[in-house]
This record gives sequence, C-alpha cells and structure tokens, in this order.
Amino acid sequence: MIKRWILVIIGIMGIVAVLSFVGNANARTIYVGPGEEYTSIQDAIDNATDGDTIIVRDGIYYENIKVTKERLTIKSENGSDNCIIDGGDRNRSSVIVLKANGTTIEGFTIRNSFTGIEVLSYSNNIMYNNISNNGGDGIWLWASDNNNIVYNNISNNGYAIWIEESNNNNIAYNKILKNGGSIWIELSNNNRVTFNDISNNEEGVSVIFSFHNSIMKNNFINNGWQAFFFASSQNRWLRNYWDNWKIILPRPIFGLFWVISTPSESGVAIPIPWVNFDWFPAMRPYSIDY
Repeated sequence: MIKRWILVIIGIMGIVAVLSFVGNANARTIYVGPGEEYTSIQDAIDNATDGDTIIVRDGIYYENIKVTKERLTIKSENGSDNCIIDGGDRNRSSVIVLKANGTTIEGFTIRNSFTGIEVLSYSNNIMYNNISNNGGDGIWLWASDNNNIVYNNISNNGYAIWIEESNNNNIAYNKILKNGGSIWIELSNNNRVTFNDISNNEEGVSVIFSFHNSIMKNNFINNGWQAFFFASSQNRWLRNYWDNWKIILPRPIFGLFWVISTPSESGVAIPIPWVNFDWFPAMRPYSIDY
C-alpha cells in the first residue's frame, strides 16, 4: 500500500515537471520598437501569453500600461537611461498598473503620471528602474504581497513608495531621493526595508497601524523628519545610519500610541507620545551601489 502511494506521488511530480517544462518551452520573446511587429508596449502585452518576455527597444513610449497576463518579464533592451515610458500627465492615472501576478518590470525610466507603478497583484519584481516626476506615488502597493522592489532610483515624486494593506514585501537597495515622502507603511505587516539610501526627502519612513516590519541598515540623511510611527508596535528598527545621531547610544524614534481611556467598548482612544529605539545605530553610512 505504501509503495503504491509512493508511486502515485512520483507520477504526479513527473506530470507537474513535464507541464512546467512545456510551459517554459512555449514562452516567447517579443520585441517592441520601430520596425518591430509591435510598436507599443501595450500591444505587445495584449498579444502575449503567460510567461512571455517582452524586450523594449530604446526610445520614449508615451503610454499608460496595464499588465493582465501572468508572469510576464517586461524589460528594456539597454537600461533606464535609454528607454522611457511617459504617462503624459503627472496629475492623472498610472504609467504602469500590475493586475497580474509574477510580473517583472526592469530597466525603464517611468515618469510623468500620478503614480509611476501601481501594484494590485502578488509576487512581482520591480528592479533597476528610474521612477521620477510623478505627482503622487512613485510606487503604490495596494493589497499586494510578496513583491521585490530593488535597485531602483526613485526621486521627485509626491511619495516614493506607498505600502497599504500589503504584507511580506522586500524593499532593498533603492536610492530614494528628493521626494515629498520616502516610504509610507500603513495597515501592512512583515515588510522588510533594508539597505536603502533615504536622503533629502521632506519625510522619511512612516509606519502607521502596522506591525512586525523590519527597518534595518538604511541610510537616513537630511530628511525633513527621519522616522515616525503611529499606533504601531513590534516593528524592528536596527543598525540604520542617522546623520543627526553621532553617539554610540540607542537612537530614539518618536511617535504616538493609542491608549483606551476605559476598558469598555465605549472607551475613547487617546493618542499619547511614545518612543521606539534603533538599539544599535550605525556610525557611518552604508555604501549602496549597484
């Protein structure tokens, strides 16, 4: 009986492996640009199938893109300096909306819309992009989990990265410069913010109604306020570099916490000053290059 079940399991694993191989074998590489079959990125997406790769030739593409196919890789041919997606109006819409899971967006300049990249799906990779000059957010995660946002330059946006009702995301090795705010985390848990250069923003990192997030080994330099929290606990601030903290002592992070005035359901929540600590702040900034 046991041998029979083992054989059944092996058979199922074999079928899954074959289907996976066939799926990958059928994936296509589609090129976008002058002289190609598709001259717009949206047309290429609409004609792609799950798992395809779309490579975009150098140029400026005036588009607002929606990704609705699973596991697409959409990347520039020669990097963000050479391939620009322009949304046309920094007070409206989004340059890119990710509605399908497992999308990779790599190597673009993404500019001139209200939101640079709007993420409404899971397990996406956003990397090596220059996201700038958007009226609202550079990147907005809404109910979106398990994303990697790494190696991006994010500058001159209303907010660089806005994370809302989104969990288990990795924000790492980004240069977040000259935005209205850098990273806003609201109603979101278990996110990791590590090795980011957060400099010259009006606001640093804000954690609102959120728990179990890690903010570790980032550079906080010349921000209007470096960090703030509200009604949040069990978040870990550790080994960050703070340019306005030069002593080898825990660095306080000031915020507000809610206290219920009475234990009954009719109790009033009263915000009171509270403090977290970066217990081991770094004394020198981290080198964040890529």
